[in-house]
Amino acid sequence: MKGLILCGGKGSRLRPLTFSRPKHLLPVMNKPVLFYGIESMIDAGIDSIGVVVPPAYRKAFDEALQGGAPWGIDVALIEQDEPRGVADAVRAAQPFVGKDDMLLYLGDNVIDGSLSPLVEKFRAERLAGLVSVSAVPNPEQFGVVQLEGDRLLKVVEKPKQPPSDLAINGVYLFTSTVFGAIERLRPSARGEYEITDAIQRLIDDGLPLGVFRSPYWWKDTGQPRDLILCNQHFLQRVEGLQVRGSIDASSSVTSRVVIGEHAVVRNSVIRGPVVIGDHAVIENSYIGPYTSVARHARIVDCEVENSIVMEHATLDGVPHRIDESLIGAEAKASGRSGPPQRARLWIGDHSQLHFPR
Repeated sequence: MKGLILCGGKGSRLRPLTFSRPKHLLPVMNKPVLFYGIESMIDAGIDSIGVVVPPAYRKAFDEALQGGAPWGIDVALIEQDEPRGVADAVRAAQPFVGKDDMLLYLGDNVIDGSLSPLVEKFRAERLAGLVSVSAVPNPEQFGVVQLEGDRLLKVVEKPKQPPSDLAINGVYLFTSTVFGAIERLRPSARGEYEITDAIQRLIDDGLPLGVFRSPYWWKDTGQPRDLILCNQHFLQRVEGLQVRGSIDASSSVTSRVVIGEHAVVRNSVIRGPVVIGDHAVIENSYIGPYTSVARHARIVDCEVENSIVMEHATLDGVPHRIDESLIGAEAKASGRSGPPQRARLWIGDHSQLHFPR
């Protein structure tokens, strides 16, 4: 079985952060969103993974993945020339997948659970396709399934009157028969080749398709608030105090805090769960719960909580408490300290802000 992760799209809802990097490489707990999908596949026994990317971001993915070096497996990059939908991205990967079965994963989704039960069900029931679904309160915003028991009868994309509350959560398994279904597709009303239409083709052809009712936590990280919530979710896993850097005697650090190699904490208060990356500097500051600070970031005379601070960012003397914020790589925000007030920031890479007194 091959793994296929789709990383197309412009990430327009995450601008300005996505002007300089694809949304799939934005960090959750100091690790790119894409890596969560890759590691889930590896845990399920898949060791040959293709990642479909737009040509403009090929270099960024190359640098992040290093040919699979972080995991010691084969990770191949596959270019989709234009964003023509999920089914078209799958078609672009046909030479990579060949006649093998395929586990398909949307790269901006994060699912906190094992993929092994899906693979086992797919193989045990000899299915042509398997769709992972989650119960949601707003199914009209998703692709939704209509079922007879566990047999898939129909899929509908963003229906006004949903046939169920079971939304497709971005994980699919297919045999190579899906490529024949895709070849017969026409563009949808929005001009894209929809994977839901390909699934419907397989159903209409009488092939056996099933569903996996996922009990797992799931988040589409396509918007700033979703990325922050995902960061909070995984930070809840931090246990104990793990210190590989240094903390001076005038600092107070609780448990559920990770401090990376060569990171420095001086005269500061750290309240977990918090992760501080390698070579980061925290000085005269308060870092509150559910915050991740990336490598080489520098935070001086600031208060930060519920936020993601990316690599090489600098926060210096910001006179407001920074809360529920995304601070891009190499961004700079500075000012003068004063009574803490709340600020919300979505700052792109290389940007600079100054807060006057």
